[in-house]
Amino acid sequence: MSSRTGLEAEAINRLTDGVQPPVMRAILVQCLAGDIAPSAAISRMLAEGPLSTVRGAIDVVTERAASISRASDMLVHDRVDELTQVFVEKMAALVDVGDATKISSAAKAAREARSARSLESGDRGEPRVSD
Repeated sequence: MSSRTGLEAEAINRLTDGVQPPVMRAILVQCLAGDIAPSAAISRMLAEGPLSTVRGAIDVVTERAASISRASDMLVHDRVDELTQVFVEKMAALVDVGDATKISSAAKAAREARSARSLESGDRGEPRVSD
């Protein structure tokens, strides 16, 4: 093992020490070692536990990287930054999809309400007014 690899392993251990559950820690270790891409790590973490647990684990590592990082940790620190950025982007995409679903549901409800009003108007013999 080269000294660079040893320094990286030490930094990764410092950043992930105590992260729970252990499966989340193991995935983070693989990601910060450069063995798996941040997007793959996040997908695996989401498959293993709820979003709140994934967010918590990433938040811990991000906070530690910001507060206890050393000059020799720059490569690992860059990987933490990339992981955090990919996570934020994925969450923004999920929120966008959620908003689109809400908008679709609201539009459907509005159409159904208009349709019901039209039927009511038609049943009473009143003229139909379209929106």
